[in-house]
Amino acid sequence: MSNTQKYLVDVANLITLPDIYIAVKEAIDDPDVRMEELADLVSYDPAISAKLLKIANSSFYGQVSEIDTIKRAVMILGTKTVHDAVLSISVSHAFQSIVGVNYDVSAFWQNSIMRAVVAKACASELKIPEPDRLFTLGLLSDIGHMVLSIRAPALMQKVLSQHQKTGYPLHLFERSTFGFEAGELGADLLEGWSIPNSIISGIRYQNCPEVTTEFRQEAAIIYCAGRLHPDENEFPNILDFEVLKQLNMDYLNFNLIRAKAASLFDEALSIFPSTQLKVAI
Repeated sequence: MSNTQKYLVDVANLITLPDIYIAVKEAIDDPDVRMEELADLVSYDPAISAKLLKIANSSFYGQVSEIDTIKRAVMILGTKTVHDAVLSISVSHAFQSIVGVNYDVSAFWQNSIMRAVVAKACASELKIPEPDRLFTLGLLSDIGHMVLSIRAPALMQKVLSQHQKTGYPLHLFERSTFGFEAGELGADLLEGWSIPNSIISGIRYQNCPEVTTEFRQEAAIIYCAGRLHPDENEFPNILDFEVLKQLNMDYLNFNLIRAKAASLFDEALSIFPSTQLKVAI
């Protein structure tokens, strides 16, 4: 059993994605699927349908005209955005089931949304097509920390304390304590859910994007998303500008990215509200 696997035992019983996501993913993976069929599939789940309509009508996703049917929402958003939106909604629903442990799910979710809007702002600054897909990647990027905080709370608190006292990067203490980084754990968890490789790789290499050649840009954006926060005057972790030079990202205006993220946060939180999540007790 690998180092991460012992922390993922029974996690499937703690965090599960609803069947609707699996069905939507299978449909989108089918090259012969028609938009009408995808819309019908989404319509079977009233909660997903209502949320998807809200997303389709949100300026956060660039929509300016009223969209009142699932079929039209699917047609306008496209399969990639529908997949990512359903995945994001499914993950928020999955977090609602986390009870019985001493963990503040609402605070975690708000932090995840902050990472997501920073990732989207970075993608927009880099002029990446479909920057919304980086929102989903950012939303899932910290899930490994949640698992560690639930499965090994004492050790995780020790790691956080070491990080706060010394200022050294958190992932270094994770590796010395657990034998792996939280990003690796999160990637292994998502791999079991058959999440797309671009998301898995971006999360796995979020602390060392320069060492991977596959989906390197995604990993680089999550590297930045984990180190930028609009409400702080300094980076929570030190951005390594030598790494950014290797990634051709050292020219980015990080103050502008923070400002863009701050403007996106409230609307993103209204689409995926933390108030709907249960705070574990």
